[in-house]
Amino acid sequence: MSPDDRFAMVRELLNPTVYHSGSDHCLRRHGLGPHRDRKAKDDTLKHSGLKAFEHGYIHIDVKYPPHIANETSRGYLFVAINWATQWVFITMYRNKTAANTWHCLGDLKRACQIRIRTI
Repeated sequence: MSPDDRFAMVRELLNPTVYHSGSDHCLRRHGLGPHRDRKAKDDTLKHSGLKAFEHGYIHIDVKYPPHIANETSRGYLFVAINWATQWVFITMYRNKTAANTWHCLGDLKRACQIRIRTI
């Protein structure tokens, strides 16, 4: 059935004040759209979920968070995520220096209960 025929049927049987685009959206939402739309919807790839990471893989980001009204200076967030277990370690330092990075890694090593293999 053509889109114009569907529109005429919806307007005659269901709602005489409906617009063409409104009837088309309604029919598609309820699975009554053109065959090519239904076929394309069925052929879409399913979501594969999270990528599987091995235990000990730690991802680290350094973020510069937005300014907070009561704070006089901003700091840097060091965020470490173990993707296998979704475990998160967050620490904040005023400066992004090599010394603070080493301190963060030491704190991470003490806080993490699994053996870190890859950063």
